[in-house]
Amino acid sequence: MQRLLAARTAEEQANHRLPSLAAGLARRGALVWSGGRGRIDGADGPVPDADVQYRAGSITKTFVAAAVLRLRDEGRLDLSDPVGQYFDAADVSHLTVGQLLSQTSGLRAETSGPWWERTAGAPFESLSQASLGPDARRYRPGRQFHYSNVGYALLGHLVSTVRNKPWFDVIAEELLAPLGMTRTTARPQTPHATGFAVHPHADLLLPEPEHDAMAMAPAGQLWTTVADLARWAGF
Repeated sequence: MQRLLAARTAEEQANHRLPSLAAGLARRGALVWSGGRGRIDGADGPVPDADVQYRAGSITKTFVAAAVLRLRDEGRLDLSDPVGQYFDAADVSHLTVGQLLSQTSGLRAETSGPWWERTAGAPFESLSQASLGPDARRYRPGRQFHYSNVGYALLGHLVSTVRNKPWFDVIAEELLAPLGMTRTTARPQTPHATGFAVHPHADLLLPEPEHDAMAMAPAGQLWTTVADLARWAGF
């Protein structure tokens, strides 16, 4: 079985032209196998293992959702509450917590302007002014599924507002620390994989920027490891 898993990892890394790849198999939250391929810093870096951080991307949203549901369980909010009950969300204050969680708010998928994952972040007030205006809604709330990164920025701000502390501090205290997820952070910590874009027609690696996305961070900024994700999956 270990040979098959190692072969599958090598196949995926080669077929998708990935600079590096770390993989693991978990059972009941315990990591029973892990492996890595490629180099985490380009051609000269080390081979990744289960303790090397990669950007988690939208897996970040699962932590934000859990933090929101903890507030619901404590009676601090209701899923039918409009977010405008807790803070000013400009023209989308009527959208409910439950609609944002389930991606049925109809809210725009991305921010206005340059792609937020490749540009410096801005505080929530700037996000509200630029991306939560009259044109922010794409569909009638509750009508259909429409994936929205902006929606999870709102949920992260909701967690911060109700708890009166930064969203990541809430996640770190309530989720990461109890689960022993010591290698899950808001910014990369060594050892971590460098972000690269792979040129579509040549074997060239183009470094991707790394920055604090600020208001948009709850949509996809966490960095984590295969070992930590095994604990999260078990939870």
